[in-house]
Amino acid sequence: MLWLRPNPTDLRSGLSRRQWLQIGLGSSALALAGKTPARAREGQGTGLPTIPGFGRAKSCIFVYLFGGPSHLDIWDMKPGAPEGIRGEFKPIATNVPGMDITEHLPRLSRMADKYAIVRSMTHGDPSHGSAGHTMMTGRRPRALGEVGPTPEDFPTFGSVLTKLRPPKAALPPYVALPWVVTTSTNFVPGHAGGFLGHGMDPFRVSAPAGSFEFAPPELRQESGFDARRMQSRRVLHDALESSPAIDRHTASDVDTLYRRAFDLFGNPAVAEAFRIDREDPRLRDRYGLNPYGQSLILARRLTEAGVPMVTVYWPERTEREAFNNNGTIDPVAVPAWDTHGNHVGSSGNFPLLKNQLLPPFDLGSSALLEDLSSRGRLDDTLVIFTGEFGRSPRVNGDAGRDHYGNVFSLMMAGGGIKGGCVHGSSDKIGAYPGTDPVNPGQFAATLYHCLGIRPDTEIRDGLNRPFRLAEGEPVGALLRG
Repeated sequence: MLWLRPNPTDLRSGLSRRQWLQIGLGSSALALAGKTPARAREGQGTGLPTIPGFGRAKSCIFVYLFGGPSHLDIWDMKPGAPEGIRGEFKPIATNVPGMDITEHLPRLSRMADKYAIVRSMTHGDPSHGSAGHTMMTGRRPRALGEVGPTPEDFPTFGSVLTKLRPPKAALPPYVALPWVVTTSTNFVPGHAGGFLGHGMDPFRVSAPAGSFEFAPPELRQESGFDARRMQSRRVLHDALESSPAIDRHTASDVDTLYRRAFDLFGNPAVAEAFRIDREDPRLRDRYGLNPYGQSLILARRLTEAGVPMVTVYWPERTEREAFNNNGTIDPVAVPAWDTHGNHVGSSGNFPLLKNQLLPPFDLGSSALLEDLSSRGRLDDTLVIFTGEFGRSPRVNGDAGRDHYGNVFSLMMAGGGIKGGCVHGSSDKIGAYPGTDPVNPGQFAATLYHCLGIRPDTEIRDGLNRPFRLAEGEPVGALLRG
């Protein structure tokens, strides 16, 4: 795993050049222990895809709303449902007739013609860990519940893209920010290279606490970088790699990580891509001066520079900072989108959504779509907004909603997705799919289809066992020609 900070939740610590070059050693130890060298290859399909939209997306921004956003209070409201189910919020009309969303997303309501809502996602899993694996890979994990990652996990979308389309430039092929998703006991599985090996893990980035400046100082020329010293280390590394004592089978991850570190270190183009301080301050304000908004603007810069995939995790900081309604930060504990109710500083699902979650989501997400569109980049950038599941139809005794995987909603835009579209429905109380259910295999197939990768592509694990990339076919109704 390639880290830009030594601890995924300690955002205040730095990283020396020596530590930076030692990154590969720590990752290699895990890779050698797991013995899962990557051996994937792109499979040969039978004929050309007949579903429209194939390969329209050159890159993907995947926004992961950790905790599980409430579909009934955001995308799939039920104003006619009984009290205790419909909730406190009212639906509002969007700029697409008949496509209503919550009143607390006024900016997104004015641009519904640019995105699609899937209201019939389903997998039935109410656990953050295993459901997180499912929604980031399109596959069920080996075990359900709050389990940690293993070397046998199915690889996440960005890791698959890294393997099938190796980077041709110094920029990392897959970036994840601004933190690493964890439950109370484990890292969430399915968010890394899995059986493709640690060489396919994302390049993880975070900003120091209290800052939104993601530019890694270790990558800048002015940081004291010595090109001659770096070249001598490269020569030494190559000499060691050519030794007959090196096991080529188990050392592939180490080599991948070292090569990536050498390419990144001291490369001005790489450092420049991370410089969100180059952006117009008015545009940064438009995204929101909070971790979510600034992560989105960085994601846009990275894909614009040529990074094929960026995952933005809804930020849960070490300090557990919460967002104020005006987009500033308030040091109140907030459980991301996990709105069970009666958490510290809140009185349940509805105040959390209204005051701390939906305002920055609306601000940043609408800014991203607007920004991509104004730059002519939305057509070739696939943008996805989803959590691992939804929330329960019935409001619980703590004025919250609980984990719920039987049906939930997600949003997709750009990259071949048909704007102004609602696909599928839930039943009258939002408890189960009503029409056109979409499973994770179909979701994964749609994502890969937009990126120009056939869902029947074959990848192989460390034991050379073949796996179909996605267990499903693309949802044609979501795609435009």
